[in-house]
Amino acid sequence: MILLINLLFNFTFQPFQKIIIKIYIVLIFIKRYLFDIKNEKFLNSLNNDIFWDTQLFFLQLKCNFNENFSYRFQLSQNLIDCLEGGVGYDGAVNIGFGPLSKILEFSSDIWISTIIISVLVSLVILIYFLKIDLDDKNLFMFLLLICPSFIFLFDTMNLDIIIFITILFFLKYSNNLKIIFLLLLTFFSMLKLYPIAFIAGLFIFDLFNKNIREQIISGLFLLSNLIYIIYNYVYADFSLTEKPYAPVRTYGLLSDYEAIRKFYSFEYLNLFHFLSFGIISFFFIGIVVINRKTLFKKNVINFDDEKMFLVFFPAALMISLFANYSYKLIFIYPIATIFHKILNNSEKVIFYIFFFTNPLIQIFGVSGSQSDIEFIFFIVNRFCGYYIIFLILKNASIIFTEKIFKNKLPNLHTSRDEDMQ
Repeated sequence: MILLINLLFNFTFQPFQKIIIKIYIVLIFIKRYLFDIKNEKFLNSLNNDIFWDTQLFFLQLKCNFNENFSYRFQLSQNLIDCLEGGVGYDGAVNIGFGPLSKILEFSSDIWISTIIISVLVSLVILIYFLKIDLDDKNLFMFLLLICPSFIFLFDTMNLDIIIFITILFFLKYSNNLKIIFLLLLTFFSMLKLYPIAFIAGLFIFDLFNKNIREQIISGLFLLSNLIYIIYNYVYADFSLTEKPYAPVRTYGLLSDYEAIRKFYSFEYLNLFHFLSFGIISFFFIGIVVINRKTLFKKNVINFDDEKMFLVFFPAALMISLFANYSYKLIFIYPIATIFHKILNNSEKVIFYIFFFTNPLIQIFGVSGSQSDIEFIFFIVNRFCGYYIIFLILKNASIIFTEKIFKNKLPNLHTSRDEDMQ
């Protein structure tokens, strides 16, 4: 709502208003996680467990250490045994992570360790949150940190949040520590598949930058990671990843296909749904017609943004085309903030609808229902998401064309301010 009002009136926050807004949001989060969480209807974790994924990750490592161990999760009090499983597990615990998750061991207290990590992550996010200036340029980025997909990620405290913070830190503040960055991405790719996409993004950037030494380094890391991952997933019986499809908490073309097939089949659809789909389609066709003059223009305007885009776009594309829980939208945030700088108002509204209604669990709660209103929200949100996929593919193709055929790349030391002048 704040973003829509800002589109209409282009208001400016006074310094005291910025302080009040930030304090208010921080207090709301403190209240949620310290006092309200036990009764939270819209908690995004399985079985209403707070920080579920961190607990589950430590449980996997604990089972590697002691296969006779069993653990009772916080809030739900569900008991899961390493060998016999429990709620959500029919057999031995297997969280579906990469090969390293079956090698690492952990012997400390799971809940205490989960709290320590959660507090540390919270402090990092809080510092970044307080440093953001609430001006017109940063308002969208600021509000992304309290949008449903970020709350989803924070509720589960999935490893993705640590990966995201690590990537942003190295890209923004540690240009001279690239090998350490690549080593960390290699470690993460052995736990979760998609971090290899960031190594691919770095290689693409180095390739266009024509720095032979950097190309060789990132290329060797990419090749070795691909070989190791392919070997483990082909010969060591590791599945690529789980494929979630619940409409209220997932994102990705494969997720949408499965959701439509299993939740919104032809047995469920009626005339109202077809009419709704037609009206929504007509609306988006109208937006395309209105924006036809700028539809195929580049949305990445300077070198710093181009570097960020090239590093993130392989992962963003992988996430958009596959099947994921909606907390992985966090890896599309940087690209979205880049695009947002020069989008027109209708395109900005598309972004707002997509990011602030996904996952739908924040609106409908944990639902497997097939209500008409939920169907409409699902279709509208997905249309917005596909438009963002189009923008990602469009900008990637334009940049690739420029680099390959026009041989243009700004000077490495060009600053944002210089580019904007």
